[in-house]
Amino acid sequence: MEVTAAIIRNRQNEILICQRPIQKNCAFLWEFPGGKLEPGESLEECLIRECLEELGITIAIEGKFAETNTDHSKGTIHIHFYTCSFQSGTLIANEHNDCKWVLPEELKEYQFCPADKIIADRIHS
Repeated sequence: MEVTAAIIRNRQNEILICQRPIQKNCAFLWEFPGGKLEPGESLEECLIRECLEELGITIAIEGKFAETNTDHSKGTIHIHFYTCSFQSGTLIANEHNDCKWVLPEELKEYQFCPADKIIADRIHS
């Protein structure tokens, strides 16, 4: 399964993180927002769509940051992480328990899903 994730920075250099809901895998852990690739969609289109649907915000994609693989009950998930900038919108947690803007050095204070933790560690180190 192909999945995208956004490392979104605002003008204050804060990064957006989201807390997963109770009914999903890794409940209450933090992640970088994103979602599953739909048929006929590019990775970038997927990320832009997911941020608009799940968070009510528009982003600009700046480039690929990293890729990771993680095993899941549904098989291997290939996650494409992109650096992005916040463009517009009012942040709404449609799919998450909570969403927060945090400074890069604050990432270590949050418990992330395993694949996202690898990326969070790279960002704040």
